[in-house]
Amino acid sequence: MSVKITEHKINVTTVDDPYEVEKCGKWIDAYNLNKVCLQFPDNLLPDSVQIALRLENRINKKVYILGDTSCGTCCVDEISAQHMNADGIIHFGHACLNPTTRLSVFHVLPKTEINMIEVIDKFTSHFQDTCKRILFFYNVAYAHKIEGIYEVLSPLYKNLIFSSLNCTSNVEFTDVKDNMSTIILGRSFKLEKGYKIEDYEAFFLGSGDKTFTTLEITIPAKKWYYFENSSITEYQALSTPWLKRRRFLIEKLKDAKVVGIVVATLGIKDYLKILSMIKNILKQKNKKSYILSVGKVNPMKLANFPEIDVFVMITCPENEVFDSREFLKPILLPYEVELAFNSSRELHTEYYMDFRQILPGGLSYVDFKASTNSDISLITGKLRDCDENLPCTDKMNALAIKDSGVVAIGKAGAEFLQNRAWKGLEQRLGEDTVHSAVIGRSGLPSSYDSEPLSIRTNNN
Repeated sequence: MSVKITEHKINVTTVDDPYEVEKCGKWIDAYNLNKVCLQFPDNLLPDSVQIALRLENRINKKVYILGDTSCGTCCVDEISAQHMNADGIIHFGHACLNPTTRLSVFHVLPKTEINMIEVIDKFTSHFQDTCKRILFFYNVAYAHKIEGIYEVLSPLYKNLIFSSLNCTSNVEFTDVKDNMSTIILGRSFKLEKGYKIEDYEAFFLGSGDKTFTTLEITIPAKKWYYFENSSITEYQALSTPWLKRRRFLIEKLKDAKVVGIVVATLGIKDYLKILSMIKNILKQKNKKSYILSVGKVNPMKLANFPEIDVFVMITCPENEVFDSREFLKPILLPYEVELAFNSSRELHTEYYMDFRQILPGGLSYVDFKASTNSDISLITGKLRDCDENLPCTDKMNALAIKDSGVVAIGKAGAEFLQNRAWKGLEQRLGEDTVHSAVIGRSGLPSSYDSEPLSIRTNNN
């Protein structure tokens, strides 16, 4: 089916202010906020002072700029805002739309231009069956164009469902207005009664970037398509090496003895619940675990913990860390912990990047049932013992005195630390000869005053 679209059928609005200062001021007035923080991504920080001054003139109140985010720029940084005792945040730029719990949030979404007539023409040409059930998703940068596309396509496709954004933003048409809808990865949609997600095909207005990949892996639609370079492309996760690598990392997790749980977010809703859930699963499987909070994660930070075999990351679903191979040890998702140790969880092609989906009450929650059967490691070829009668190694609450002057916390990591060549500052009582104090070195570390080269230079 091909539909000819004329220019006058689509409402085209001119963008006068990409930062929507007037809408930001109206939002602050509506919620009667007294102290508001402005969060910008790095590429927009050069404009931050000008925007802050304009907003202050509009509301006659002082606003604050968040210069650096705790974790990722797409997430709302409630922790930094609370340092200022703020009662609201205005987030500029691309957003992952993860829900928060502490502060009121207003999103100023970017507005990227796109040829709407071309999108509609390609869509109608590709989906010629007007009775087909289709879910329509889009990049947040195209949210300002959705109203025009909706007005044209909705009368043509009776089973076409447009998703909404789970936020309050400068594009009111796309904001969530129905609390009874299904919300996944910040996208809200309401299916027809009697139908499941698997009965629909999904279309994404945007390129095949991280946002699309995260949605495609998480939402189990029959088929997925995305619009890029003026064409519609079908995407299948099974044809990508990413899924095969994730299954390999699950085997690494099963072989691991020490697991590090990295908390790379302090603002996403329910992050403490998934942390507790992962701890309990690892405890039942007799694995040692550490909880780490290192801010923005990079390979150098995690390389400081060589005693840890694998890391489980609690973070934003759009975090690029899961695609990186620069890390010394594997990085896994909370969902992969369940795939490894929950015998009630079946391995499917879809991945639940949003950890709230596997929590109690989530769309994909299943009761935990630990496997009691021994199996063979596909990596080492050794037998993995899963006997529940083995004593639990989680004794993080008990202090144990190992040797004189050396204190260990249970057995968690103590065995590794004993085998290290360098053990830090130790009490060598009675082992070193007593002698008088002497004058130490002076100068810069690159060239101390007592070194021969420095002595010759000073003499000359």
